[in-house]
Amino acid sequence: MLLPIVRRVALVALLPTMLLAQSPKQLKEAGALITPAKVLQRISVIAHDSMGGRNTPSPGLEKTAQFLADSYKAWGLKPAGDNGTYFQRYPMVKKRVDPVASYFEANEGGQVTRYAFGPMTYGSGATATAVTGAVVILAGNITPADVEASAVLEGAVVVMVVDAAKAVAWRNVGRALNAKQPAAVLQLTNQDPALLAQLRTAALTGRFTVETPNARPTIPTVTIHDSAFNAVGGANRPDWNAMRASPTAIILQAPPEVSVTVFLKEEVMERVMVPNVVAMVEGSDPTLKSEFVVFSSHFDHVGTVGDGVGGCSALTRPDGSVDNICNGADDDASGTTGLMMVAEAWGKMKVKPRRSMIILNVSGEEKGLLGSAWYADHPTVPADKIVANVNMDMIGRNATDSIVVIGKEHSNLGQTLAAVQARHPELKLTAADDIWPEEGFYSRSDHFMFARKGVPVLFFFNGVHPQYHRPNDEVPLIDTSKLARVAQLGFYFGVDIANGKARPQWNPDSYQLIVVEQKTPPVTRRPTP
Repeated sequence: MLLPIVRRVALVALLPTMLLAQSPKQLKEAGALITPAKVLQRISVIAHDSMGGRNTPSPGLEKTAQFLADSYKAWGLKPAGDNGTYFQRYPMVKKRVDPVASYFEANEGGQVTRYAFGPMTYGSGATATAVTGAVVILAGNITPADVEASAVLEGAVVVMVVDAAKAVAWRNVGRALNAKQPAAVLQLTNQDPALLAQLRTAALTGRFTVETPNARPTIPTVTIHDSAFNAVGGANRPDWNAMRASPTAIILQAPPEVSVTVFLKEEVMERVMVPNVVAMVEGSDPTLKSEFVVFSSHFDHVGTVGDGVGGCSALTRPDGSVDNICNGADDDASGTTGLMMVAEAWGKMKVKPRRSMIILNVSGEEKGLLGSAWYADHPTVPADKIVANVNMDMIGRNATDSIVVIGKEHSNLGQTLAAVQARHPELKLTAADDIWPEEGFYSRSDHFMFARKGVPVLFFFNGVHPQYHRPNDEVPLIDTSKLARVAQLGFYFGVDIANGKARPQWNPDSYQLIVVEQKTPPVTRRPTP
């Protein structure tokens, strides 16, 4: 009788392990829940005019958050936000620079010119008193590395001779400059005057930012158009366009007799709490369920023309009517819908993945990755137990047979994804490498906030298009078949990560660069055809 008993005990011991594995049939059944018809139904809700473009904050953003939470509850996902809810809220404050009281002065060898905040000038940040500093000019083909290596920027008033045609490059330069703590920044721009006026109007309306106690003060920044800056004073100023065209980086200290004074009076207009949406599929392994795979998307967009976010501009339809709502069907109702599909499939699996899955819909992406930064700083699960982040942002357009997956070279998540893709040829979907390295997309969506915290990440992304941040980024242009297949790939990929024996691992060089040194990955520029 001993042998049967031993066998019985052994079988009982094996049962938990056996139950942890999903059969191919179970996986196929769960994946089949992701359909183009469901995609169309859900994205039509998120990108509907009634959501008002989902600006952060806005009533439409709140309605979308509730729609997501209600869906997750219906599919059996557990709330994983604050206080037993599906919501994690963070504080935002609306401020503006007083255009009447604020000014800056240029002292050029004793010739002092005061600039009031007119139609081609606006500011952000604040100064308690007037700030004066020596001038350093940044221009030409400058990179973040050039800024990081410079020893003359700290405490200076930095004049950035911005080329609007290279907005991404200058955005990255600005990030590097912030770390240098200049006294103030003067952005001298050749931006289209109509767009600049729109941005000024938005600035005067007020800007929402995250309100964090003891946060480092925002560097006071003045943006002014070339025409306004050149209209008075400075007869011997440089040729700004020639400086922009320089093939080399320019970091130029102005003569000692040249200085700039900046005074920005900031007003607090409103304080609000805005939502992230957080849900969980609890893992099936008694030990590994305390580790978490985070899948993310942002559910906000740029709102309406009046919100002045992200360059949203009015569109005149063929019938003469005007569309003022930027619905963001691809950016990022597509990623949000894809995440919903993945969440439903995981939630309805009979045998759950071994690790727990976090579904994270963040707000404030369009205003600087605010919601993901908040979650990364204030996770609702132990930070050291987050093993990976997979982010979906704009996955419903462009090539029908491929989705670009950015960051594969930085961790072994790329290898895991390749294995998943090879097992699912029925998806007819290639997980392509980054084909726009010069755009620096790795640092431009919510996964980057997790990468900075040491979490291995991948980013599913189809690239931009002519409708990007425009009112005609609408549902009829979404490839629902592609979006469903991308979501299926994400579903299978997430299961593999969650069931893996070991946590995903960084490549050592990438970890040193991105996590330790807190730098963006180097941009590899392709040769010009």
